[in-house]
Amino acid sequence: MPEIKCRHGCSLHVSTPEWVATLTVDQLRCAREAMDAKIKAVEESPKRTVWRVCIGVISEANYREDDFEKAADHLLRIFKSRFMREAADWIEKPYGYLNFERNLPHITPELVSQIEYDTEWFPIKS
Repeated sequence: MPEIKCRHGCSLHVSTPEWVATLTVDQLRCAREAMDAKIKAVEESPKRTVWRVCIGVISEANYREDDFEKAADHLLRIFKSRFMREAADWIEKPYGYLNFERNLPHITPELVSQIEYDTEWFPIKS
């Protein structure tokens, strides 16, 4: 979240739209150019893998690129109990194959930029 500081040293955290509203036309043009350059650099940067342990569309846990074994261990811990429930439901009243598969725990890899990896997925705790 952007921070605005006054000449007396006070600061205020504002949303991006609120910050943009404070800029002059020249500042807006400069910011646009800076943002375009930053976006281009991020889009061209190497990608990192995040291992997502999911049940259906819900992500239960995210693991760093090198922690794929931890992701696999997590999947194994939760798979059997979930499979047993889904299998019982299937036997009682069969439903679509795809829905059955989607309801089981699985690992999904997600490619993200380095900056997203460091700030959104696995921020450094201070």
